[in-house]
Amino acid sequence: MKAKKFYAMLPTPLLSLSPAAFLWQYAAAVAAEAHDGQTPPGSGMPYFAHPSRVALIVSAVFGCHDQEVLATALLHDVLEKTKVNREGMAIAMGANVASWVEYLSKTSPDEKKIYWQRLAASPWQARLVKMADALDHLNGPPEYLAERLKSAHKALALATSAEPEIQRASAALRDAIEALSSLHNPQ
Repeated sequence: MKAKKFYAMLPTPLLSLSPAAFLWQYAAAVAAEAHDGQTPPGSGMPYFAHPSRVALIVSAVFGCHDQEVLATALLHDVLEKTKVNREGMAIAMGANVASWVEYLSKTSPDEKKIYWQRLAASPWQARLVKMADALDHLNGPPEYLAERLKSAHKALALATSAEPEIQRASAALRDAIEALSSLHNPQ
């Protein structure tokens, strides 16, 4: 069901309220609509399941409950994989969310070269979402595990600051990498 149809059925649709009142809920609706019809590689499930899991990891595993960070987690692939643009996102979600999502977005194949450098210089909130993204990707199809472990190591290297959320993310990602590396490369 499309997000607009769902919210239209509510007696007081959340989307008719100020986005700031329910920022992460609004972000979820935007992400669900933007990713409608998409599926991740190797999976038949709706793409929106991935950003939802990333937001849950940010909150439940890493202990970050900030609305802007949760909105960023839900929208982290929207600029890269949909027709939503940065200007529209900034108007709807605010400058912080738009900026953090932009740090997380690769807009061309050539940009992969500078992507990790840009992320390393990004605010801790964007790095936290990338670490959650990497952790979620480790639960993907086995044929992608070797490449995703490499990406997870790069994401782990983003844990360069002392925020408690970053430290919890670092521990969780390190544990997952170690566990999966032993499965992927049994001794």
